Amino acid sequence: MKGLRVIGDYAAEFLVITLLVAASALSVIFLVPVLVGVTGYFSRELDARRFRDIFTTIGKNWKVIVFYTIFQLIIIVFPVLNIYFFNTHPDKTNNFVLAISVIALLFGTIYLATSPTVIVNMNVKFRQLLYNGFMMLFGSLWRSIISVLLLLGIVALTLTYPYVLVLTLYIVPMTISKLMKENFYKLKAKALNTSVEQLKRKEKEDDYLDEKGAVKPADIHFEGTENSAEGSDGDEAASEDTDEAASEDTDEAASEDTDEAASEDTDEAASEESGDVEKADIEEQSEGDEAEAAEDVDKTNVEEQNEIIASNTESSDSAQNE
Repeated sequence: MKGLRVIGDYAAEFLVITLLVAASALSVIFLVPVLVGVTGYFSRELDARRFRDIFTTIGKNWKVIVFYTIFQLIIIVFPVLNIYFFNTHPDKTNNFVLAISVIALLFGTIYLATSPTVIVNMNVKFRQLLYNGFMMLFGSLWRSIISVLLLLGIVALTLTYPYVLVLTLYIVPMTISKLMKENFYKLKAKALNTSVEQLKRKEKEDDYLDEKGAVKPADIHFEGTENSAEGSDGDEAASEDTDEAASEDTDEAASEDTDEAASEDTDEAASEESGDVEKADIEEQSEGDEAEAAEDVDKTNVEEQNEIIASNTESSDSAQNE
């Protein structure tokens, strides 16, 4: 599955890049900006490439691209027209004009191979671009020669066998961007007194880690290999298990809180009821005590009255006997 996906990615790239470069070449003016954007696109790994990177690269560097486009149109287009179409100069000056045109075309081809990599990887102005574009040749002489020959081959195909040109519009920009990127790494590693491997490792860490060493947000990264996909699936499953466990803990805590609240309410209600019952019992007991006290008073009064009556009776009887 991974092999089929890679083949599909390359097939999609071939179609899109070929059509885009061909359309820009027909317009002439937009060829240089598109080549810069394509270089920015190929500077990323296959899994991280997005076609919008082409236009994002152009948008970020549009100021220097404007001057670079004008420079390339002058140094490439006019010599090509002069060599192949306007070769009507007098015999005394024809060779001189042709020599100047060839030299200008050679320099234009060199800058067409090196400058897009400088624009993509360095924040430069036009004057700095001319200097650094020429210095890129010394990163590796044989890679530079291959890049220039590839571009010269495209020019030759354009003028002689244009129907074969379609096959080169994807392969040549990709190959040149890879070769020039290696030149850039070599020159930068030499300037920083380090190795190319350490520089690439540091750049990869910068792509995935922020200044504090933490992993950058997901909007910066894209899908990786199948192993990373499986790892992400495992992480998702683990996060789901964690969420389920957290929800269960939350439910248990909520149920415990509910039970505690219910028990507290029940205890309060029971205590209130028991308090009411105790109050009622006390009131009933007090009423009973009051009734008993009243009965005792009544009994005492009756006994006192009986005693008075008996004493009165005895006194009357003693008076009659006398």
